[in-house]
Amino acid sequence: MTNFFQNKTLNTIIKLLIFIGLLIVLYKQIFYNENLQKVITHFKNTFKGEYGLLVLVFLLMLLNWTIETIKWKYLINKWHELSWLKAIEGILFGITFSMFTPNRVGEFGGRVWALNTDRITAIVSTLIGSYAQIVVNICFGAAGFLCYTFYEGKNDNYLNGVFIFFFILIALATHLTYFNLDFVSTKFSKIKKLQKIRNYIDVINKYSLTDLLKLEFLSLSRYCIYCLQFMLLLRFFGVQVPLTLGFVLISAIFFIQTINPFSIDLLDIGFRGNVALFFLKPYTDNDLGILATTIMLWLINLVFPAIIGAIAALQFKFFREE
Repeated sequence: MTNFFQNKTLNTIIKLLIFIGLLIVLYKQIFYNENLQKVITHFKNTFKGEYGLLVLVFLLMLLNWTIETIKWKYLINKWHELSWLKAIEGILFGITFSMFTPNRVGEFGGRVWALNTDRITAIVSTLIGSYAQIVVNICFGAAGFLCYTFYEGKNDNYLNGVFIFFFILIALATHLTYFNLDFVSTKFSKIKKLQKIRNYIDVINKYSLTDLLKLEFLSLSRYCIYCLQFMLLLRFFGVQVPLTLGFVLISAIFFIQTINPFSIDLLDIGFRGNVALFFLKPYTDNDLGILATTIMLWLINLVFPAIIGAIAALQFKFFREE
């Protein structure tokens, strides 16, 4: 009986801390963000955009997280039948939890709270899906960055050759590792110190080459949606960049954001804006439009789902109350 009340109290405290903490940080990020205030003031007075584009970006956000839900459900269903409702709850709470952690690492732990099964196994499966997304983000981002260096035309042949070599190296290394995860897991499972967690490492062997290809395709779909959202918002806020160049620059921007080792979604809106300005500023004088695009993308893709996830988390039990 004592444990029941203790765990119930702990569950309530954690839920309230997550929800209140998210609201406090968002309040500071939105109402004390100098760039955001400049953008709001400017567009209140001058903006006459096509609101259909904004609606389309919202719909793409729903499609984006729906694909991620399908991907995660596909991963978990290999060893535990996961309902669509639980999958959606896990994805939403994963977004919420990831907002507080560097490079979204909290997303792994956040999702598994929606499961009533072996959570360590779920984390391993989730890591596989996340690595599939990282492979796509890095490879296509590096390709965009490579195209950007060629477009700028400031490098000599030697430096261009170095860039091409490193791009090929990155693409090969990430894909060789990804498509040989079973080999890597086998080697790790032979280490004596890891024998206790061998069963969890062996989870990787459940996923075939076909499974990994499906996961990479779903990850690529999400990447394309992100790029399209970015381009639509640039148009919405009046940033005129040629279509092909725009997608190259967006890929380069996404590449830098991906490899940033200290990124925290809830706090790095300034970093996102500065990276976008660095790549886009030479091709347009609409600085506020660029900042507005990065802020709106942040709000639509992360903040809005994170708030819903925080509400959904109010029903979770972090500690057993029985």
